Amino acid sequence: MAQTLGKYLINDLLPRQHQVTGTLNKKEFQQKMLDLAKEDPAEYVEIVSKLKTLGDDLSTLEGISVGLDDITPQYKLRDAIMLPGVAAIKNATTRAAKEAIVLDVQKKMLEHTKTHPGSMTAMALSGARGNIPQLMKTIASPVATTTGRGDINPWLISKSYAEGLSAADHWAAGNEARHNTVQTYTAIAEPGDMSKIMTNNMYPLVITADDCGTHNGIVLKSHDGNIVDRYLSQDQAGFHRNDVVTKVVATTLRNKVDSVFVRSPMTCDAVDGVCRKCQGLDERGRPHAIGINVGVRAAQAISEPLTQMALGAKHGMRVLKGASPKLEGIAGIRQLLEVPQSFVNKAPLAEQAGVVTKVQAAPHGGMHIHVGDVQHYVGPNLKSLVQVGQHVEAGDVLSEGIPKPDELIHHKGFGVGRQYLIDTLHDIYAGQGINVDKRHLELVARADLNHVKILEHSDEHPELLKGETLPYSTYRAAAASTGKAVPLAQAEGAVLAKEVFHYTVGTPLTAATIATLKAHGVSSVFVTTTLPRVEFLMRPMARNPLLHPDWMARLSHRYLKDSLLQGARTGAESERHSTHPVPAYAYGAEFGMGPEGRY
Repeated sequence: MAQTLGKYLINDLLPRQHQVTGTLNKKEFQQKMLDLAKEDPAEYVEIVSKLKTLGDDLSTLEGISVGLDDITPQYKLRDAIMLPGVAAIKNATTRAAKEAIVLDVQKKMLEHTKTHPGSMTAMALSGARGNIPQLMKTIASPVATTTGRGDINPWLISKSYAEGLSAADHWAAGNEARHNTVQTYTAIAEPGDMSKIMTNNMYPLVITADDCGTHNGIVLKSHDGNIVDRYLSQDQAGFHRNDVVTKVVATTLRNKVDSVFVRSPMTCDAVDGVCRKCQGLDERGRPHAIGINVGVRAAQAISEPLTQMALGAKHGMRVLKGASPKLEGIAGIRQLLEVPQSFVNKAPLAEQAGVVTKVQAAPHGGMHIHVGDVQHYVGPNLKSLVQVGQHVEAGDVLSEGIPKPDELIHHKGFGVGRQYLIDTLHDIYAGQGINVDKRHLELVARADLNHVKILEHSDEHPELLKGETLPYSTYRAAAASTGKAVPLAQAEGAVLAKEVFHYTVGTPLTAATIATLKAHGVSSVFVTTTLPRVEFLMRPMARNPLLHPDWMARLSHRYLKDSLLQGARTGAESERHSTHPVPAYAYGAEFGMGPEGRY
């Protein structure tokens, strides 16, 4: 089969099963190298060294130069897109119409850029250097820029940077240029702060056991690449519980089933930390060793791409986007995890179950949606997702926008809230072109949503004191002692006493929840009627570590004075041998790895 010289030279160094067959790009080649590293680490080291030598030789002897042809605009093709847009902008009468024209021209210009001849286009498409938005601004047009407030500037820039901008275009681009300059000096601070916050939340997530013994897990689509390197949570498609999902097994599952039941660190039954089976295999395809702090590793893996997001504007990587209620970038991640009272583009949730009785315009903009006699306000530019006469459950989303996660768990419990965090965070990273292993996000969800406040006294559970804030594992253990199995069809109105998939203890069993469980083959569930009412807590992630029961562990975070005063007032104690490293650091005399991975 014919192939280019470059592909021939690379394939000559690779094992047959890892050779490049299609178009070579950075992302796919990195994945091939990761697969090789898992299969044969020794051979991987040898081959990577040879590839580096090949690259050094070619860079020295051949190199890649950029000539004038590489940055010369294709004037006729570019102007065929730009000039109609300029004329349409002049005739448009509203800002919204002008923004729509700008976005349409940008979309067409990006596609035009991908066909530009020259080595710079090949480099951008392969991922070797730069990207298509950068190249578009160089050889076609920046199209438009943003205002000082971040809105789209309704002005089309008709020439490229290779040609030079007119005085008017230069003035229009000034706001964004100044923003990028400021971003240069501030881009590292916010990712660093988020990294510290995530790490402080996830310190206790250490591998503490080989197998917690749970038969529970989560459901993933069989085509989801995140099923690989996990253990199955139940027998399925000819495979058995605790079989590892390798790439070969994943291919078989995709051909046989739509959904796969796998173990997850989010549903691990370990009282402290996480077990090896629920965490799955590491990046080398091996089980994690007891004592490995997978929480800190996950925090680092999630935090590192934040710097890329922050630096995107500095390097001119941004493309304009229309008004969207979606969460994006670092701002979106912070809004999701810090749950501010002023929650931008918040979607209202039904305060109670019932029928939608009225949908009407609000005098000051937006609309009011009535469920029974309860009124819910929907902000401007957000469309209703329900109709009069439709039945909704408490916590159901009533309009477009972003559900506030702490309100969601108030109605539907930790399980739904955790799954919402995972899916939304994964979408934010994917929107930036970053693929994050979902197990990292499952650890974040477990760490962030992990405490309950007891709201009432219960004679059946005297160990659960009214007003006390407890780890979720304590609440789960109390439920397990009183739960009873009932057929799924008879469970509506009860609350779960034992976890099923991502649904946690205390989850109200509504008609929709029961339908989901039934669709995945569940026929009976454990329920309880004796558990006291609780509040599922979601605090801003910057304050969440202060819920840790160990006063000395809290000193690794912020608000040290408050932690010390509260500990002294309540006579709190600290456990030197725990999954949190700070008490062991503070004591010092025994620091190291103790039994069951504890410090």
